[in-house]
Amino acid sequence: MTVIASGDRIVLRDRFPSDVARFIYWQTHGEWRLLDAPWEGVQTSLTTVQEVKLRTQFLESCVEELPSPRETTIVANKDNRPIGWVSRYGEDRTPDTWMVGIDICDDDMLNRGFGTEALGLWVNYLFANSTIYHIGLDTYSFNPRMSHVAEKLGFIHESVQREVLQWDGQWLDLIHFGMLRADWEEKRI
Repeated sequence: MTVIASGDRIVLRDRFPSDVARFIYWQTHGEWRLLDAPWEGVQTSLTTVQEVKLRTQFLESCVEELPSPRETTIVANKDNRPIGWVSRYGEDRTPDTWMVGIDICDDDMLNRGFGTEALGLWVNYLFANSTIYHIGLDTYSFNPRMSHVAEKLGFIHESVQREVLQWDGQWLDLIHFGMLRADWEEKRI
C-alpha cells in the first residue's frame, strides 16, 4: 500500500483495485453529488455500459504510473475503508498555482472532521513535495461547510464572484480561497 500521508484518523493513499466497488457506489449515492457541481448531472443509477466503463477506467488507473506529487488520492479511515478522495489540478497559464478539491462520499463520515483532516494532510503533502507557490480552493455559496473547512485550515478568503451561476432556482456565488507557501510555512497545517 502506498500511503501518501497519514493523520490521526485519516490516511491518504493510492487507489487499489479493491476500491472499485465503493467508487462505483459513490457515483449514485451520497450527499457529495449534490454539492460537487450537481448541474453536471446527478446520477441515481448507472446503465450496465456506464458501470463497465467506470469500472474499466478505475482499474486502469490503479496500474498507471502515478505522478509525484500525486494528482489525486483516496481518503481512507484508519481501518482502510475508502470514504472519498482529494485532488489537485492546474492551468498552463498559471503554473505556480494548483487548485484543490475534496469529496467525502460516505454520508456517515460527514460533519465529523474527516474532510478537514484529509484536506489538511493533502495541502501539507502538496507543499512539502513541490515548489508550488499558491494553492487555491473554490466553492459555491450553497456549500458553507466547505468554506468553513477552508477557513479552519488557514486558507484566506480571496474573492467572491457574485451570482455567477443559477442553480435550482437560486443564484450562486463562487467563493475563492487561497493559501501561499509562506502562509503554509508559518502555520504548517
